[in-house]
Amino acid sequence: MTVWERSKRGAKKFAREVELGKTYYYIQTAVYPWGEELVWSSIVFDHRQVFTGGAMSGSMSAQGLCLNYGPVYDEKPGRHIRPICERDDDEVYATPGDILKVRNSRRAKARR
Repeated sequence: MTVWERSKRGAKKFAREVELGKTYYYIQTAVYPWGEELVWSSIVFDHRQVFTGGAMSGSMSAQGLCLNYGPVYDEKPGRHIRPICERDDDEVYATPGDILKVRNSRRAKARR
């Protein structure tokens, strides 16, 4: 697994080494009513900037991704970190009913 750190040097290195069409991953902290949780997101760079030739995904450059959301990984994180808004292999990670159960159980624990 290759990791590009969140720094100017790491961002420049990531921008040089990025491959078009390959999926890259970054980890964020999501804040929910029941607490904070680590989640991952993925991005695929599909074209290059006209003037600089830097890799782009929509309006996000490779260098901008690494500086703002880094560190960036080239392999999917382990099963202990769930995706934020994605379905992996047609598997649903949390349904609204599951979230409601967790919320109610935490409220019950707080009342004790």
